[in-house]
Amino acid sequence: MKLYVISDITFDHIAKEIDLISNGNISRVYSFEEDVVAKMLSLTPGDLKDFDLVFIHSDQVFHRRPIEWQKMFCKALVQFSVKFKDMPLLVSNSFSNSFTYSPAKYSFGKLFDTAFQFSNEFQKLIERPNIFVFDFLAILQNIGENSFYNYNIGHLYQMPYTPKAIKQLAVTLQEQANWLFREEKKVIIVDCDNTLWKGVIGEDGMNGIYCDKDAEGIIHYHFQEFLKNKKEEGFLLCICSKNNEDDVKEAFEKKNFVLKWTDFIVRKINWNDKVANMKEIAAELNIGTNSFIFIDDNKFELDYVHSLLSGVTCIEFTEEYTDFLHLTERFEFKKRLRLTDDKIKTEQYMVHQQRAAEEQQFENLDDFITSLNIKMDIRLNDITDFERLSQLTGKTNQFNFNKQPYTTEQLNSIIDKGGRIYSLKVSDKFGDYGTVGLIILTPENDKKFILENFLMSCRALGKKIEDSFYAYVLEDLKKNGLQITSISFKETEKNIPAQKFYSTLKK
Repeated sequence: MKLYVISDITFDHIAKEIDLISNGNISRVYSFEEDVVAKMLSLTPGDLKDFDLVFIHSDQVFHRRPIEWQKMFCKALVQFSVKFKDMPLLVSNSFSNSFTYSPAKYSFGKLFDTAFQFSNEFQKLIERPNIFVFDFLAILQNIGENSFYNYNIGHLYQMPYTPKAIKQLAVTLQEQANWLFREEKKVIIVDCDNTLWKGVIGEDGMNGIYCDKDAEGIIHYHFQEFLKNKKEEGFLLCICSKNNEDDVKEAFEKKNFVLKWTDFIVRKINWNDKVANMKEIAAELNIGTNSFIFIDDNKFELDYVHSLLSGVTCIEFTEEYTDFLHLTERFEFKKRLRLTDDKIKTEQYMVHQQRAAEEQQFENLDDFITSLNIKMDIRLNDITDFERLSQLTGKTNQFNFNKQPYTTEQLNSIIDKGGRIYSLKVSDKFGDYGTVGLIILTPENDKKFILENFLMSCRALGKKIEDSFYAYVLEDLKKNGLQITSISFKETEKNIPAQKFYSTLKK
């Protein structure tokens, strides 16, 4: 990854720490400026054409610049994000109310007062699709200001950060930069004993396990609350536990857990090998194991899974509450964007399981597809769905002609240049799949187009929907006197279904 940093000299020691810990994975250029605003406004797209990400940092907690200057800085950030609309920007939220304080009667504290002062500017930053926030203030709060800054040395030598602050800032920046370009995790798989609850149900019995608001069960209660929130954000929850299924199911029936039995889309509760169980989960969900997060209290199980399924993120669950809080802050649990469809992911996959179960009753695939009564809604240049389409380009791997994420700005730019973007919504007798397909055509000239990308969500595959979608696009082009003259395709280890489809187009 090539990183361009715009900052003042205070960032110098953090830059050196990133060099030490990144092992060459982040190659960087740092522009240390007295006036970061002037630097932002002076750059042109050509200056950053070889970079993947820009990080912008100006520490106002240290500098205490006037609020008006900080608002000007926010305005410059918005202008910069417009000029570099196709470039992800990571922006430090190191703002301060400087020496402007609210009357004591109306003050809720420094952080709230700062947020109030900059509410309009923050809203404009949030509205920019290519701006992501680096939560500098959270790191400052966790470490504590007295342990974070050495103000005297800072003002003498422009080196305000303590070694502890430097380390944490560099580590977090590296993690977030990598997260921005990684495939998002989709599935959270959890153990039961000493993870979802305290105790071992097979040994301690129903009365010997705890998950409640009392001290003994509070960490597990809060963990279940955290998982419930992750489900609502679009993660799929699964259980993988060496246990007797009847015992576990009884615990969910009799205990007042936050999570219910039905919150878990797949439950592998048996005495089988956990790697084998995870492979079965992947097959049932039609998702690669690299999309998995696995949480267990048993370090042996975690190491074993990681050794054979290296793409799985393995996290140890301990009884230390601070460890739990660190777990909840990990980037693997974060979504770059949340859409309405994400809230019903579990329900969509449950419907997918119903389809799969019914398919087993048919000897002929064509008869099964006919029975589904599939309906397709294909739209051209529907900008109202571009956020979902952008999300698809970042998440879809198996049926994807070119694994290239597109921002909403980039999709709009394709249309502005005469391109055609076809989107596909699907439903059948079981329910709505949502938006599951995308074909991007870019103009070669007025009549000829290049097929830049064709992708389909995995849950829509296996029903010949991709064939119908492609045929519709060809027919629509033909009606308008247009044609596809070339197809862009990049083979990867994961896009085997797309490779098979592409091979039929070349015949």
